Amino acid sequence: QPSAPPPATAPTAPPLAPGVSPYRGAVAITSAQRFGDRPDQEYVIIRQRGFAGSFSGRGTHPAAIDLTGWRIESLRSSGIIPRAFNIPEIDATEQDILLPPGGELVVVSGTPPYQKNFRENACVSYLTQTNTFTPSLAWSCPDAQRDRSDLLRRGFNGACIDAIFAVPSCRTPQGPFNAALIKGECLDYMNKNFSYVGCVENFRDDKDFLKNTWRVYLGRPQKLFDARHDKVTLRDPQGLLVDEFEY
Repeated sequence: QPSAPPPATAPTAPPLAPGVSPYRGAVAITSAQRFGDRPDQEYVIIRQRGFAGSFSGRGTHPAAIDLTGWRIESLRSSGIIPRAFNIPEIDATEQDILLPPGGELVVVSGTPPYQKNFRENACVSYLTQTNTFTPSLAWSCPDAQRDRSDLLRRGFNGACIDAIFAVPSCRTPQGPFNAALIKGECLDYMNKNFSYVGCVENFRDDKDFLKNTWRVYLGRPQKLFDARHDKVTLRDPQGLLVDEFEY
């Protein structure tokens, strides 16, 4: 009787070259904005390749990769990727950045007006009312669609409902309002719901509330990269090479 064939084995990945990270091929620098005069105008975008729910690279790491502690280098200096708030203005402490397949991390060299490292969510466009972001944030908020039937059920008069519909998307209400027409209950409703905090309270349980883009800042007083020619290098916490490109 012939013997059974040996069980099939998965092919093994070739050994890594000395100094190369096991995340090589899984995480990449996709762009570097190095022009402009100030370090808060300069940024690098890092992306984990693949699609949500998949495994990337050499198969030796989970789908989400912790990028906190990784290093971005130029030929003259470097910076360490910090932790970030999962929900800015709400969370008390920062967390490690767990980047899933398809997720992006924007690393700004300087210190912008809004100085918190954070994960983007469906409500962060409210923060653009008082802050400028580079690169710019998407202009979209889940409370942009107002429910007229709900407002009528609340007993709001026509002037109140018109005032609510006049509030721009991703903006807090700006008066003055006619107190004789816009009653206190109406003003309380607008102040509670049309703000960053109100938006988070109303929509944080939605499945698409948290986005897979993070923004962090190195806080450098000078630019990290030469605007003309340089090498951008990404290293893991052990100092091993993940990705690089020259320009």
